[in-house]
Amino acid sequence: MVSVLLFFIFGSVYMAGGDPAEEAVYTFGTIIVLLLSFVISQMCYLIDLIKKDR
Repeated sequence: MVSVLLFFIFGSVYMAGGDPAEEAVYTFGTIIVLLLSFVISQMCYLIDLIKKDR
C-alpha cells in the first residue's frame, strides 16, 4: 500500500510530459531505493537489538 502511495506521489513529480517509459523508470527506481533503504535500516536496528540482549 505504501508503494502505491509513493508511486502516485513520485509519479506526479516526475511526469512532466516527457517519455512515459523514462518517467516510469525514475518513479519505480526512487520507490525501490526508498523501500530498500528502509529495510536495511530495520535490519541494522534488529542486529543492534540482538547484540544488546547478549
